[in-house]
This record gives sequence, structure tokens and C-alpha cells, in this order.
Amino acid sequence: MNIFGSVVNAVSSVGKQYLENKAQKNKLTADLQKAKVDAQIRRLENEQNIEADYDLEALRQTQYSWKDEVALIVILLPFIGSFLPQTQEYVAIGWQHLQQHAPDWYTYAFLGAIGASMGIRWAVTSFGKNK
Repeated sequence: MNIFGSVVNAVSSVGKQYLENKAQKNKLTADLQKAKVDAQIRRLENEQNIEADYDLEALRQTQYSWKDEVALIVILLPFIGSFLPQTQEYVAIGWQHLQQHAPDWYTYAFLGAIGASMGIRWAVTSFGKNK
């Protein structure tokens, strides 16, 4: 009986150690997964902060530049021209021409330049993602 008890104790000890090791491995795996998720969350938050800081700095810099006034005029001229009878036809022809002949890259570059100039880069960053 003494030998049988020793064998049972040895097997029990090995089984117990195996289960403890497995539990520890599962805990470490879960901790690693949590760390990965936490790191991804921190990265996304950091990206958002960087973009917001860039947009704020672009707005601060507008007080030293006239390019924003030029960008605003470029945006407003077709709008105003649409209400003036003597320019309505020219505006309509211009829009048709751009729609038929302007390459996609020009549209994105134009939107990006205007967005960066106005400090609203966030508004145009996802424009081309749906295509």
C-alpha cells in the first residue's frame, strides 16, 4: 500500500503541476492579448491626437498667411457665379468639363490642399476611401 500511495502521490503531483502550468500559460496568453489590445488603443488615440494637433496648428498658422483667403475665394467663386445670370452658363460648363476631364488624383489633391489650408483636413481624409 505504501508503494501504491507513493505512485498515486507522484502521479497526482505531476497532474497538479501540469494543470498549474496550463493555467499559468492560459493566463499569460490572456495577458498578452490584453496588452496587444491596450497597445492598439493607445496607438489609435495617439494618431487622433496627432491629427487634432496638426489641424490646430494649421489654424494657428492661418493668421500669418494669405493662402487661406485665396482658397476661400476659389471655393466661393463658383458658388457666387451660380447666382449671377451672366456667369451661370460658364459655371455649369466648368463643372461639366471638370467632371468629364479632371483625373481623380486632381480631385483628391484639390480637396487635400483646401482641407489643409482651412484646418479641416479631417473632413477630406476619408473622401476617397469608399471607391
